[in-house]
Amino acid sequence: MRGDVLLAGRQGDLSLPDDPFVAETQVRFFFSGSRLAIEDVGGGNGVFTRLRSERELSVGGEVRLGRQRMVLEPIPALAPAADGATAWGSPDMGFRFRLVQLLEGGVRGGAFPLKDGENMLGRELGDITFPTDGFISGRHAVLTVAQDRLMVRDLGSSNGTFLRLTAPAFVDNGDQFLIGRQLVRVELQ
Repeated sequence: MRGDVLLAGRQGDLSLPDDPFVAETQVRFFFSGSRLAIEDVGGGNGVFTRLRSERELSVGGEVRLGRQRMVLEPIPALAPAADGATAWGSPDMGFRFRLVQLLEGGVRGGAFPLKDGENMLGRELGDITFPTDGFISGRHAVLTVAQDRLMVRDLGSSNGTFLRLTAPAFVDNGDQFLIGRQLVRVELQ
């Protein structure tokens, strides 16, 4: 950064011209007091921060691992009919959340219900697997459902697990961000 603000996108101080998943101006790095902060100003496919520790994922929040971009959605509990039967003949399996794949162009892909407790994600092992995604580790991340909360933890994967920024956030030395298909690492001096 040469000044107090750095803009990144297809145009800007940090130019990412060949990435179709980046807006003209996607990201703003700026100082808030003496600390560096980041803000997604471009919308579109978003800006994702690499997890360093377990974090909560809220309904509507997005997670990326490998080439997978997924959004967390609630699953409402089914109310039994007066005679005790379940609506539409489907038993309520107790799932409260599901992950829905977001494919290129924003098209919705597979939906994966999440059980209470740990839900393992990986390329080879887990409750949800992506065997053809070479950017996902064999055992990549775990999503833990406890009541109405969902926590995400990376399991030491090679390429990391990322959560979409929903508000400006402070940046620490070594933080990594996915901006479109570009991985950016911040080094503070």
